[in-house]
Amino acid sequence: MSETPESTAGGSAGARPIDYGTAASLAPSGSGMLRLGGALGIAACAVGLAVMVSACAGLNKVVVLSIVPVALSLPGLVISVAGAVFQKRLIAEDTHVLQALFVNSMGLIGGLLEMAAWQDWTLYHH
Repeated sequence: MSETPESTAGGSAGARPIDYGTAASLAPSGSGMLRLGGALGIAACAVGLAVMVSACAGLNKVVVLSIVPVALSLPGLVISVAGAVFQKRLIAEDTHVLQALFVNSMGLIGGLLEMAAWQDWTLYHH
């Protein structure tokens, strides 16, 4: 029995069959710049989390690596915004832009807080 789009809805019997082979051959759509920016943000969050867990475990000198999340999330933020602006026609949903901006901002904020612990910055004035 050959499935047709109309066979499940009670349509005509002479309709063409569904071609299942074409879906796998389509190229993935999406903005490459947005994916790169999001990937940099995810990497920044992962490195920042590893630095924080290591510092909490007693390795106090590891906070020197807090510059890495900042160095990853700053270009990731710029690339994400540039990808959202210049490749808007390739982006299927706007939530991908928000996700890329979110992980980059979390990587930047976390990296800056770790740098504050490393450099003994005064966060709150007494």
